[in-house]
Amino acid sequence: MTVNEIRPEMSDVKTLVLKVGSGVLVRDGVHLDRGTFCRLVEQITHLMEAGIQVALVSSGAVALGRGRMGVERPDRQSLPKLQALAAIGQTALMQLYDSEFAHYQRRCGQVLLTRDDLDDRTRYHNARRTLRAIWGLGALPIINENDTISTDEIRFGDNDHLAARVACLLEADLLVILSDVEGVFTADPSLNPDAKRIERVIASDQSLDGFVSDTKDQLEGVGTGGMVTKIGAARIAALRGIPTVIMSGKLPERLPELMTGASVGTYLVPASTRQSSRRSWVQSLKVRGRLHCDEGAAEALKRRGKSLLPSGLVEIEGRFDEGEAVEICTIEGTAFAKGLATYPAAALRRIKGVQSNQIGTILGYHTSDVVVHRDDMVFFSNGDGE
Repeated sequence: MTVNEIRPEMSDVKTLVLKVGSGVLVRDGVHLDRGTFCRLVEQITHLMEAGIQVALVSSGAVALGRGRMGVERPDRQSLPKLQALAAIGQTALMQLYDSEFAHYQRRCGQVLLTRDDLDDRTRYHNARRTLRAIWGLGALPIINENDTISTDEIRFGDNDHLAARVACLLEADLLVILSDVEGVFTADPSLNPDAKRIERVIASDQSLDGFVSDTKDQLEGVGTGGMVTKIGAARIAALRGIPTVIMSGKLPERLPELMTGASVGTYLVPASTRQSSRRSWVQSLKVRGRLHCDEGAAEALKRRGKSLLPSGLVEIEGRFDEGEAVEICTIEGTAFAKGLATYPAAALRRIKGVQSNQIGTILGYHTSDVVVHRDDMVFFSNGDGE
């Protein structure tokens, strides 16, 4: 079998989101692995010279901040301290990238994002325009979470998740996650000599959940995301038809082999169907509340492609505003869909169970006849809608 028969899609990759973890960039938890770092920059430059638009999602700020300040492994429950270390380390990280890429006459642009930036539709589009404008200038966008202003409620939590969201944002052809291991294995290769690397698998394959465990960098307190989060990121990207490769970042010279179709790392294949941009965006939003609907409404949504009406509402959980994401559940509480609420929670509590033509009379205003529009709704894999 030739390499192109293994991964024929690689020849079509024009836009690539590359995520590099702390365990790749840092040795002993605090010091830069300069050899790996320099080789990584060189290989990214080669990809750019080949005409591929690369967006780099880079971890390492907290680890470098620890090194600069002489801090032992920090308490990850202390968000202010982590934010301070991230602020200190982020300047060092960008200085390193800027200096190393300058050897190849390449410039970098720093982009810091919060979850709110990608949950808000206007800021979502603005972030996309900014990243594409950086490409238009021939520079490399280097993206990280804006840790210094994020709260627990709006954090991505790990850069694997952020990278997947960026891949969806840019409608990338490929997401590559550089890890401290060579891919997904059937068991922990450091403990089981019979462990086999999985070359190709459907991202939604539930058997993956039985194989994965935390990667070394998470266990040593360097990063926040183990293999579980990497599989989760691949599944987010797969919703937009974007494939993901999980491979060793300690061997960045294998990136060109990957792009020629060689069997490098684990290739996670997306589902055959591709969601629309808007539905993919809805899928990625943080849930702010839950709407319980009666049996008839649930049937209409799942079987007949209808929107959710106030007459079908039974109970509202949580506090949310108009336009925020909510789960749609049965009376018993089983969630089967997710969508955007057309009214805030307080208003929905007032109009639950009423006919649509009564909304204006009860609220004093009328935004929509529906609670969640069908076009703003996505069904979970255990649902029956799509």
